[in-house]
Amino acid sequence: MRKLTALFVASTLALGSASMAFAADTTAAPATTDATPMKMMHHKGEGKGGPFAGLNLTEQQRQQMRDIMKESHQKRGAGMKEERQALHSLVASDSFDEAKAKAQIDAISKTQSEHMLERAKAENKMYNLLTPEQKKQYNENYQKREQKMMDHMNNMKSKMTTEQK
Repeated sequence: MRKLTALFVASTLALGSASMAFAADTTAAPATTDATPMKMMHHKGEGKGGPFAGLNLTEQQRQQMRDIMKESHQKRGAGMKEERQALHSLVASDSFDEAKAKAQIDAISKTQSEHMLERAKAENKMYNLLTPEQKKQYNENYQKREQKMMDHMNNMKSKMTTEQK
């Protein structure tokens, strides 16, 4: 069960990083006639928003990335809610059917895997829209985020070890 929880948390973090950075703007962007770079908007302050944050994307790159994310979201569908609800029904029943629970967990894992694959395809398309300088910054952002996540995981692990003593 710990492995499933860890997989779910890791998937959620991985899938959420870029979607927050590319959420559609609710205000109209000012029209620009040239291809001047625009700083990527993110809502959680400096250093947040995943590897695409702070890349000084042009308006054209931003629009292409929004289109890629929109297409990716449409392909993924909404199946996870139903999958989790079905698992909850098994957990909340009077008797536990391990075979059904395993089958439902396998279905959830398959759906998550398909979502992650679609997400990876979309991120690859977006990455290939970047200039060499932006790619370098993207990779630096990724490494920083990865280190931060590892530090967090190690911190949580040490807290759990301390609490168990």
